[in-house]
Amino acid sequence: MPPHNVLRALLIAAAIPVLVRGVRMQPPRFIVARPAAAIDPKPLFTSEFLPAVPTNFVHCATLAQMANGDLAAAWYGGSDEVGRDVSIFLTIQDHRTGRWSPPRGIENRVTAARSLDIPVKSVGNPVLFADQHGLLLYFVAIMAGGWSGSAICVSSSPDGITWSAPRQVITSPFFNAGMLVRGAPAEYQDGTIALPIYHELGAKWGALARVDRDGDVLDESIVEDRRPVIQPWLIVGGPESASMLMRYSSRHPYCVTLTRTTDGGTRWSAPFGTPLVHRDSGVAGVRLDDGSLLVVWNDSAWDRRDLSIARSTDGGIHWSAPYPLERDTSSDPAIRHEYSYPFAIRTRDGRVHVVYTWERKRIRHVVFNSAWVDDDPKLAVMR
Repeated sequence: MPPHNVLRALLIAAAIPVLVRGVRMQPPRFIVARPAAAIDPKPLFTSEFLPAVPTNFVHCATLAQMANGDLAAAWYGGSDEVGRDVSIFLTIQDHRTGRWSPPRGIENRVTAARSLDIPVKSVGNPVLFADQHGLLLYFVAIMAGGWSGSAICVSSSPDGITWSAPRQVITSPFFNAGMLVRGAPAEYQDGTIALPIYHELGAKWGALARVDRDGDVLDESIVEDRRPVIQPWLIVGGPESASMLMRYSSRHPYCVTLTRTTDGGTRWSAPFGTPLVHRDSGVAGVRLDDGSLLVVWNDSAWDRRDLSIARSTDGGIHWSAPYPLERDTSSDPAIRHEYSYPFAIRTRDGRVHVVYTWERKRIRHVVFNSAWVDDDPKLAVMR
């Protein structure tokens, strides 16, 4: 048996107590967003930078719409990835004025270590989730080494200003190490949360965990595949149906993969390849009211200079031509030619919001609507 299969078998065996505790008699049901009111009958597309922070490096932005309509955005920044000086920053946009608050640090290795009572080398990969109770912040605490030495943590806030002490989300039986978050969660009808997670310690694979607001894991479902597919991105299609986009994590180019569930995430189909070529870079997506999928990804087999949008109207089989959000062909050695790690949501007005890393210096925020998608000649036609 290959080493990665041995490791996976051991992980599953060790997790049996957790899985048994979470045995479900009926599939959980997702909350499905209602069709948005058409407040923007004309095409809309805008772009801006989120407020800057005094760091040399920023990365991995996330978004959530709060109950009052405000937008919360977070990312991490410091000297570089897994640096000891990294902090997670948060800013809130007033939905009435469109203005963003000054970003402030809400988590770092010192505060995380104090609350978790474990050594923490760095923090990263923030993921925001909003419901009627407030905000949840999932993030990664790196205990040793790099990303593979991480554990998932969660803290909560009623307003985005005051935050609870973080606690670990126990998703792995081996010292809770090697598990990370990146994709946007979704809510089940019983109030629990569908949290996309992935594993990088030894073998690489993705899964969906069902957790409560305190971060207690009720059960997990692994996406079975021999390929190194990580960072699942969940797109809810119906009460029991959803898709997950997967990042292909390898030095060699391949494509964005996709898997589906028809029982609320209890089981996942074998991932299949899409025509969306990429190499080891994050992906994100949303579902429009007409059922079509939008995916944001690095449309390149070699680097992260191109960040594009594509659309599928048949569940991921056929796709439109890409619409480039960024297409950097310059040769300036002073620029870090990277536009990456998109995070996408639809707000209750139907608009699509995408945030992403811009040259590792700023976080860019793009907003568009369905009318703009339908009007664009590239996104309107499937190939």
